[in-house]
Amino acid sequence: MKLQKLPVLLAMVTFSSIPFVFAVSSAQAADFAFSANFTNGYSAEGSFTTKTNTPASFSEISPGNIPFSTQFLESQSLSIFDSTNKLLQSGSSVINGISTDKFFRLDYDKSLTPNLSALNVSTETPSQNQYYFIGNNINPSATPVAVGSTNYNLFLYDRSTDKYTFLGDTSSVKATLVPESSSVISSLVFAAFSFGFAFKRKLNNRTASNYPPTNVAVV
Repeated sequence: MKLQKLPVLLAMVTFSSIPFVFAVSSAQAADFAFSANFTNGYSAEGSFTTKTNTPASFSEISPGNIPFSTQFLESQSLSIFDSTNKLLQSGSSVINGISTDKFFRLDYDKSLTPNLSALNVSTETPSQNQYYFIGNNINPSATPVAVGSTNYNLFLYDRSTDKYTFLGDTSSVKATLVPESSSVISSLVFAAFSFGFAFKRKLNNRTASNYPPTNVAVV
């Protein structure tokens, strides 16, 4: 076997491992994205990642104290935009399986439409006085109600004044599973290419060192 074929063979071995790597990654966690367009021109984009062995449908509810260890979510984030698509604020209520939002709730049921049947997520971080939140368990007058008995309402909350400002609402927020295959394959392709290129370059340098330079006379 010629040594020049080794990078190609290594790349083939790497590519043949892609289905296995993807299967393991998919079994370990799942990434979801969601978005919403509210009345008055506001919009939201968010995401969440589940932990290993999270069921197809689940309910993550704050016990009322913070911080708390989440049962199903590894991370969750939210961004709010105005009518000109300008980012107003972003925040992560769940980081590395720890939530800092005592009102946090996220129910995901893939059999329903919308599949986020209960929602109370925010851009809250400990350092922010004002933050945004979305909830379908609080009505436009900022009164707590039964989950799902009102639309998904967007508020701006001010800690210093305990003031709720209703900004808009929407009737549906749907989460979509984010495919991992494209990112995994891209990473493996790049790794295989880089390894093959580095190996070939090293091989060429080693081969060249076995021959005398062309501008030096051989005695």
